[in-house]
Amino acid sequence: MQNNNNEKLSLRTMIGYGVGTLGEGIGYNVFFSFFIFFLTTIAGIAPAVAGTVSTIAVLWDAVTDPMIGVWSDRTRNKNGRRRPFIRVGSLIFGFSIALLFINVNLPQNIKTIYYIFINLFYWIAMTSCVIPHTALGSELTSDFNERSKLRSVAVIFMNTGTLISTSLPLLIVAYVSKVTGSADKGWMATGIIYGCIVALVYNICYIATKGMEPRNPNLDDASGKTTKGWVGEFWRAAVAAFKNKDLARLVAVTFFFNIVVTLGSGIKVYFMTYVYGYNEAKASLLYLVSGIAVIIAVLPVGYLASKVGKKAVMVGGLLLWGSGFLIVGLLPQSDFLMFVVYPLAYFGNAAYWTMIYAMSYDTAIVEQLKTGERPDGLYTSLIGLFMKFGNALGTFVLGIGLQLVGFDASMAVQSASVLSGIRYLFAFGPVLALAIAVIPAVKYTMVQKKYELYSKAVENKEAGLPYDESLLEA
Repeated sequence: MQNNNNEKLSLRTMIGYGVGTLGEGIGYNVFFSFFIFFLTTIAGIAPAVAGTVSTIAVLWDAVTDPMIGVWSDRTRNKNGRRRPFIRVGSLIFGFSIALLFINVNLPQNIKTIYYIFINLFYWIAMTSCVIPHTALGSELTSDFNERSKLRSVAVIFMNTGTLISTSLPLLIVAYVSKVTGSADKGWMATGIIYGCIVALVYNICYIATKGMEPRNPNLDDASGKTTKGWVGEFWRAAVAAFKNKDLARLVAVTFFFNIVVTLGSGIKVYFMTYVYGYNEAKASLLYLVSGIAVIIAVLPVGYLASKVGKKAVMVGGLLLWGSGFLIVGLLPQSDFLMFVVYPLAYFGNAAYWTMIYAMSYDTAIVEQLKTGERPDGLYTSLIGLFMKFGNALGTFVLGIGLQLVGFDASMAVQSASVLSGIRYLFAFGPVLALAIAVIPAVKYTMVQKKYELYSKAVENKEAGLPYDESLLEA
């Protein structure tokens, strides 16, 4: 079935699509918030090694992201370009999460290799779901404002996934550990539970969007384009895509923002546990409060975007999130800072996730005017590629940073110098990256007025009418 791409989306469609991002939120956050913590405190791997293990895997994912994107763009599957990937990928993704948090009884060197390979499997499984699902969003509607609404609904679900995957793991681990007498079983149970949830929600999305995905245009393409030679094709297309200056700016924002996603999320659990001395219940409560704040933030963020524009919301969000790290990291210890100021700063986090894909969809219209094709899968993949580059660097900095400050997982109480090091890593690392991200965000130009000019030009070109050819040079 082919939907009318210009129609307003029903709430049912938005929810059906958005529920898939619940799995994305769980997948990202259970990994970035707890995996290095699991490796260092349960699996007994040194912080620098743990950071390197995660970095290798995330870099691998950065390479596979664009490959999955081009494969999805070029597939000739009669059931569509996106949903078939979601159906198969969801099962693999769920299984991979279950494997992440198993403490294997192997020699240290072999154990390290094991976790590298489990990580590689995990990230390609995630990619096989997330990239096609995100690209599907661009195909449900081409309306500028409807895309913002769709992303707002999706981000609500993604942040719900974040809430579930950050506030509950430590409680699950503590409960199962108490019942079984084994922390290993506590972490294993956590992985299995979240793996099942992820597989379930992506399949709900698959069923709910049946009939909504446009007919696969590759079935009507007489040029013979296939997935053969897709790796080389991707890199050629990627080089060409970066001629789109606004896309390049979004990619830069994404890179620096996602350094903070991994560094900030990863150091947070150490900051709460060792600097603030929070137990599992109090740490989980903070994750809960922060998660609720992000979910609540999505609605005003979407409203603000419709009033002042996506660009303004993005820039403001980056500044707000950075201020939260700086204030909480440097001011004297206070529950007020952790439970009020820090969660409020997460409005900035919500701004990025609500805007980034909607903005990347908008930039694709430049290529549509030039070639007649919408490279949504490619653009989504490029955002994902540099998201993972940022994730990889943030993970590496976290592992090396913990090693440099002298963190020792065998010590229940860390020295004063280690605590100061964790505090400064929490405060200054994220702020530096976010300050750099603001620069390309400010230079972004594909605002609504410009988008409407391109949209009209595309419409005229397809109808064989005169259009502003100067836009082709942009």
